[in-house]
Amino acid sequence: MQAVDAPQVVQPAYAPELNPVERFFRELRRAVEGRVYPDRVRQLCGWTWIREALTALPIADEVF
Repeated sequence: MQAVDAPQVVQPAYAPELNPVERFFRELRRAVEGRVYPDRVRQLCGWTWIREALTALPIADEVF
């Protein structure tokens, strides 16, 4: 069997600029940063026990 004479390309151990997935998520973050998604957040973490705990918290005037 004959060896293939191909040049070796040395890449750094971590190079996000060379990874297309890293570039995709960078652009995705730019598109969504700073936006508020209250309905989606409520769906993901609005469990009953969390909502009940938040409504049971004292109002700022009641603390002092």
